[in-house]
Amino acid sequence: MRLDARNITKMALLLAIIIGLGLVPNLPIGLIPVPITVQNIGILLVGLILTPGEAAITIGAFLLLALVGIPVLTGMRGGVAVFMGPTGGYLLGYLVGAVLLAWWTSHGRQDWFGLFAKVAIIAVLVIDLLGIVGFAINMRMAFSKAVLANAFFIPGDVIKSALVALVGRRLKIK
Repeated sequence: MRLDARNITKMALLLAIIIGLGLVPNLPIGLIPVPITVQNIGILLVGLILTPGEAAITIGAFLLLALVGIPVLTGMRGGVAVFMGPTGGYLLGYLVGAVLLAWWTSHGRQDWFGLFAKVAIIAVLVIDLLGIVGFAINMRMAFSKAVLANAFFIPGDVIKSALVALVGRRLKIK
């Protein structure tokens, strides 16, 4: 991994996009304390555009900003309490998902459907699964109930995955 001016600029721009997407109002579901957000679109774009190392640094920086209390998360939230609450697992999933997606898509060029499938698998299986685990632990809820609560996110995650694959394919500059 070369951290030259071009790569650092890409990382900084994607970090700014993630933070900017956090300004878009979330959509509270009402049944669970985890809202629907568009910020994960930026996370998935990081995985498509950057290398695994660059993705780890970019998402790590984003999470570090949130951890120290800078309100970079959707709803202008930040601080340790956010990581210990119902969304904590999803935040960990952002890091793992972006790095895995960066690694998985770094091998050759894929058509749109191939990218969509990879993004959807990461978005739904990796990020949501870690989110479910964190949600169940932090809310002291049975895992099966946490899975059912997370089902509300799957249609939106699939739509966001299609959008990210479309944009990511156009911007693919690894």
